[in-house]
Amino acid sequence: MQGKTYGLALPLRSPCTTFARMQIIEEYKQGKRPDQTLCEDGWVLTPHFAAVIDGSTSKVAGHHGGRTAMLTLCEALHDLPANIGKEDMLSFLTNRLAALNQPRALTEAQYRLTCSAVIYSAARRVVWMVGDCQCRWGGHTYTNGKLIDQVMTRARCEALTYLLAHGHTIEELRSNDLGRAFIADTLREQTNFQNCHDPHNPFGYVVFDGTRIDPSGVPELPVPTEVGELVLASDGYPRLCDTLSASEQSLEELLQADPLCIDANAGTKAWLEGNGSFDDRCYLRISL
Repeated sequence: MQGKTYGLALPLRSPCTTFARMQIIEEYKQGKRPDQTLCEDGWVLTPHFAAVIDGSTSKVAGHHGGRTAMLTLCEALHDLPANIGKEDMLSFLTNRLAALNQPRALTEAQYRLTCSAVIYSAARRVVWMVGDCQCRWGGHTYTNGKLIDQVMTRARCEALTYLLAHGHTIEELRSNDLGRAFIADTLREQTNFQNCHDPHNPFGYVVFDGTRIDPSGVPELPVPTEVGELVLASDGYPRLCDTLSASEQSLEELLQADPLCIDANAGTKAWLEGNGSFDDRCYLRISL
């Protein structure tokens, strides 16, 4: 990996680190757990592409496919042809993951190496959004959520609200997220909706997992020529801001106000006791 730029266990860099035509203004990566080697988020910058990649939380105990998927795509992005289009990009990166998937992943979706990514192509001046990472420019944040997450979030939040009303405390539920346990089986089963090509299934969603991606399900956002800065981030930042410090401050405020993640920061998992946040997070701000 010598000579390549990765957001993997690196300290915050000095502002405006030059890399080809793009410049890093700010970058940061932080795992939710104390052990940072378990972090499944990362960023990568090549002469032609910038990306933030979010490895999917495993739905199988002891399986860490999200981190492997993230590391694989960080490496693969260095090999992408500069002017590649969306459809060929999806095929190229999908094939890299497919080559590493276990044989059982063909029939058991929860074992696929899975990640989301937001990728900027300098040659085409577009952002591709595969899964639920996000980007921001010109004072506007662009997200790419999925319906199944909304359903699972509501179920978990309703369960925790009920438990709080019947004697459980926030402290207890931060030690043992019973709401997450309530939806755990469905979270595992929803992996069968990854890259589902059934037009009648409203819960299908797009990710990198080594199976074919329908290009029509991947937003391609043109970045106007007058835009000089771009932020790419994982969904570990509930409110993405123009600067890292503002994004971090907003996250801290949400964690303190809603540690169970059932209100202002409703989601499918809590800020567990002993962890730094409810999720891994990654932030990359570049000049164009």
